[in-house]
Amino acid sequence: MVNHILKQRTVSRDEVIADAIVHAVAIACAVIGAGVLVGAIVPFGELVPAGIYALALLAMLGFSAAYNLTPASPLKWLLRRFDHSAIYVMIAGTYTPLLTRLENGRLAVMLAIVVWAGALAGCAIKIFMPGRYDRLAVLMYLALGWVGIFAAGAFYAVLPAATMALILTGGLIYTAGVPFYLWDSLKFQNAIWHGFVAAAAACHFAAIATIYV
Repeated sequence: MVNHILKQRTVSRDEVIADAIVHAVAIACAVIGAGVLVGAIVPFGELVPAGIYALALLAMLGFSAAYNLTPASPLKWLLRRFDHSAIYVMIAGTYTPLLTRLENGRLAVMLAIVVWAGALAGCAIKIFMPGRYDRLAVLMYLALGWVGIFAAGAFYAVLPAATMALILTGGLIYTAGVPFYLWDSLKFQNAIWHGFVAAAAACHFAAIATIYV
């Protein structure tokens, strides 16, 4: 499996630096934002869902940086499992504080089960069957991310218009970035894709912040 990494396109020093800069900026903003969200904005009774989201955000960015900036090696292959798994956790973590706003408790519980069960299943595949079903995983990420569309009406009834707009914008940015994620031969592909991820994550952070302000 390690050979899979070694056969990838050779990445130039400039590309690694560009990707490192994107990650550094994203992580710095996430750390500051998470601290403000949990420490200053969130009411004490809502620390759990907000904390889950903040940890998921930091885990996704942290594992992404660790994996993408580590040279080809057995360690990189191990980090790849956690990097790809953290994407599932991030999706479910982003839904968590939003679901607490739904007035229909049964719908909120059902959606929570769907997103977290899907995330855990995705994590299991990535951790125990690394390198398999990678193309299918992209579809799973998108399906899990957009599953909330089936409860759009319920979300619209309780969330501010600005929150809904930010959630939709973030989802569209993530989706628009997928072709760049798949475009392995593109120079600066990693930095471009992670730029999309950072921009989408920023939209979703802003969306979640609006529900606590």
